[in-house]
Amino acid sequence: MEKALALADISQKVRGYFSVRPDGLSDQEMRMHVMGRVGYPSAFLVHLGFVFIFYALGHMPMFLFNLASVVIWGWAVWIVCVQNRFSVVAYILAVLIEIPLHGVVATLYFGVEPAFFFYIVNSVLMAVIMPFAPRPARVAIAALFVVALALSGAWTLQNGPLTPMGPRFDTLFFAFNSVCLPFLMATMIGLFEWAATTAEKGLMESRFRVEMANQSLENVSRQLAKYISPQLYQAILRGDQEVRVESKRKKLTVFFSDIVGFTETTDQMQSEELTDLLNEYLTEMSRIAQEHGANLYKFIGDAIVLYFGDPDTLGVKQDALQAVRMAIAMQRRMYELRQRWLDQGLERPFEMRIGINTGYCTVGNFGSEDRMDYTIIGGEVNLAARLESAAETGGILLAHETWSLVRDTVLAEPVGEISVKGFAKPVRTYRVAGLYDGLAEKGQIIHHSDDAISLTINRALLKDGRRQEIVALLRSALKDLGAGKG
Repeated sequence: MEKALALADISQKVRGYFSVRPDGLSDQEMRMHVMGRVGYPSAFLVHLGFVFIFYALGHMPMFLFNLASVVIWGWAVWIVCVQNRFSVVAYILAVLIEIPLHGVVATLYFGVEPAFFFYIVNSVLMAVIMPFAPRPARVAIAALFVVALALSGAWTLQNGPLTPMGPRFDTLFFAFNSVCLPFLMATMIGLFEWAATTAEKGLMESRFRVEMANQSLENVSRQLAKYISPQLYQAILRGDQEVRVESKRKKLTVFFSDIVGFTETTDQMQSEELTDLLNEYLTEMSRIAQEHGANLYKFIGDAIVLYFGDPDTLGVKQDALQAVRMAIAMQRRMYELRQRWLDQGLERPFEMRIGINTGYCTVGNFGSEDRMDYTIIGGEVNLAARLESAAETGGILLAHETWSLVRDTVLAEPVGEISVKGFAKPVRTYRVAGLYDGLAEKGQIIHHSDDAISLTINRALLKDGRRQEIVALLRSALKDLGAGKG
């Protein structure tokens, strides 16, 4: 049992040796890394053997050359095998320089032996498969290796080796190159295939774990995203919004809405029915808010608080216009829902009122480092809440600044002034009648606006006496235009 556990432990360590992936490696680089962890120790041992052989033979040039090779391969083993780092420099020095140079030197000293072809094949293979160079560069390097080795072989065939070692050495060297090198290559290829398979399996397992972790994070992220506004969620993901206690002053358009007579209506309903109805209402309003780019601040019971201008903004004017367009779309949808709820037998279906204000607010994260809330505060927020309370049932009430920003597109009638705590003077308010384009299409108003003229006639306000006054005013204007006045 203990032997089995020991073997299993050794197997696990071996698998880890080949499957632990350094940070930032591509799949191709990982395969090269695994090949290095197999091949570099083998090359180190082979050159170490050559050091002893040539020292015993007294061949100092080859002894020194192989000694330098041992240093290079030893350093490569330390970087790749011990420290488990993918090193381009180690690959270039050991594989792209030492191996071809070794082939040239061995050929010049000892002649064209089987090792000559080993160096050609190995050098070309190593140049072609390296992952960190473009294809033209790899082909050029491989061609350079072939030319260098071919020239050294041709020179040796013509002039003879620099240091002929005699028939006995040639026979031994031939036997070593013929038997040991193919055996070594076959062993390395088999070991590499096993190691690559082990590494690939480890990579697949790692990818599976990463994918499962990513899926889990995505699920959690989607769940958490429902508790904050989509704009804030995206800003955090993009890195535009820091999750820390801080705030700033920005000009926002703030929207408040609630259901008129909510308490009285809900007292006559069962809790299940109320829950379904309220969730349907909030879902429909939230959908419209998202379509218009509103930042959903919070639900307060039946009330909805939204704002435009943070973290993303279209500009103060467009933010205000989007808020009013959204409010009109909400009231229109609310009318459709009321008709459906009446058909379902609800005696007093929900009705909504809306208040909108534009002004400078303090916006940001408030709370502690452990628990915070992204919120807006300030007098302008309170004013929007007061406007909502003062609005008519089914109506939209604007503060003066919001009206001044949207009056070219929105028809709004002056209502009166309201006093709000924190404001020295009463606030002028305006009741939204609709968008000029939409009201004109329905025939409720006559409207035209360009650089030279702005004309709006509200047909609903035309009474007999007032109608005659407007006709006379228009005729007078036409007469002045015809006479060339103005």
